[in-house]
Amino acid sequence: MVDQTQATGERFGFGWQVGGVPPPITVPVEYHLHAMRAALGAPAFRGRILDAGCGEGIDLASVVLSDNCLAVGIELSDGGILATKGRIAGSTRARLIQGSLLSLPFPDRSFDGAYSYGVVHHTTDPDRAVREIARTLKPGSPLLLYVYEDFTDRSLPWRAALGAINSIRGIVSAMSPPNIRRFCSAIAPLVYLGCTLPSKHLTWAAGFPYPATQNPTMASLIPDLYDRFAAPIEKRYSASGTRRLAEQAGLRVRHIAQMRGWVVWAEK
Repeated sequence: MVDQTQATGERFGFGWQVGGVPPPITVPVEYHLHAMRAALGAPAFRGRILDAGCGEGIDLASVVLSDNCLAVGIELSDGGILATKGRIAGSTRARLIQGSLLSLPFPDRSFDGAYSYGVVHHTTDPDRAVREIARTLKPGSPLLLYVYEDFTDRSLPWRAALGAINSIRGIVSAMSPPNIRRFCSAIAPLVYLGCTLPSKHLTWAAGFPYPATQNPTMASLIPDLYDRFAAPIEKRYSASGTRRLAEQAGLRVRHIAQMRGWVVWAEK
């Protein structure tokens, strides 16, 4: 039987290696963390910060520049480690450790804040992952978290569409990473013409869900489609489920917002 955690790391890592090792980031980039903050009205970080599942390292490299803080990124995949090393090269404020969110290699109360974008719902135990992050936070420290939505508050056609896409994902995610990438490249023109362009110009299409709406070009859509179809594990949440995810870790929820999924600002 395939180890789902290992397979998840391999598939995401492959996606982040496409194009080779990226150059260092020397000017902050407005990326996932910026979007979470804007949706939640959350302030800048201070002190020592945890990037829980830093992926390709864009947020990790940027937060130390924008917030003038120290940040530690933890990442499971080899590909993510290589990409992140390139982006934080030369930084004295960013550190990188390879490991799992389900068993963080840090003592209790190690960090003054943390964020995790689109990671815990790809683990075998999201509740445990959030508890592990919370364990490493000092009292009063913030956590910003993003998880996929489950469409329970959307219409029946949208729920049916999600079910159909998940059925396809179950087949595609079993392919090799190069073949998943080829599949996403093949369907990208259809998604771009059928969803992305209408969402930019037609009012009725503005509510199309991620990743159909955010990409400026068809080329930028391909890696987002890869992320959507590659993961063997994917859990989704309602607004109340997102609140419960934070609260079961002993966190106090400050605010929840819709952002192509759910973002939550909680505190230890």
